[in-house]
Amino acid sequence: MSKLDHTPSPTSSEEELVWQSFGRRKDGLFLDVGANDPRKGSQTWFLEQQGWRGILVEPQSQLCGPLRQARPHSRVFQVACGAPGHPPQMPFYIADAPSKSSLVKNLIEPTTKYVQTELVTMMTLDALIEEAGNPKLDFVSIDVEGTQLDVLRGFTLRRHRPGLLLLEDHLHNLKVHRYLRRQGYRLVKRTGLNNWYVPKDSPFTLSTAFERLRLWKKVWLNTPFRMLRVYLERRRAARGGERDA
Repeated sequence: MSKLDHTPSPTSSEEELVWQSFGRRKDGLFLDVGANDPRKGSQTWFLEQQGWRGILVEPQSQLCGPLRQARPHSRVFQVACGAPGHPPQMPFYIADAPSKSSLVKNLIEPTTKYVQTELVTMMTLDALIEEAGNPKLDFVSIDVEGTQLDVLRGFTLRRHRPGLLLLEDHLHNLKVHRYLRRQGYRLVKRTGLNNWYVPKDSPFTLSTAFERLRLWKKVWLNTPFRMLRVYLERRRAARGGERDA
């Protein structure tokens, strides 16, 4: 490797694709809601290594210290985000796997086990961004274990208009997708559980025609069957809980 090549390797192809979608720029500003681990599973760590700055939102106190230490070019907010009208504080349920922790229990998996509860400060994203100085956002990542629609309702997309929105969505229904379409965003790609949205009038070249066909099938054809499967899983979990009681 040349002495001039100091670019760290991305930890996943998704991180590489995100950077590529911005033309491999060496500057920019990201917002990461549900930052969790400073590096593992992060959609923004690699960007920070390239010179980007960021805002990291993480409600779990046990994770905020490592984030502040490992992510010196990002400002960390120890809060949870919700819709307008939320109470000033809410209980946050911490799972045995911290990445599955959430404001609402078992929205994604009915079998998730929770080990403790922590009272967290609540903010809308609009209020948080205002406190951060109203910067221009380039990239937004949201991973909040099922409460993403509440987060989005507190985030005025038509005003902030990030160039790329990466959103974890298990597609148990299409409420989030339809909301984003009404806000002027279109779905252009899916990697793992993450949907990629861009403003509807913005070009996007990192998906093939075949990939777009598979994405259409995933969203529109498969969701009714996914909804039925989730319903049956929750019924089985509920019956199991009744027997244990």
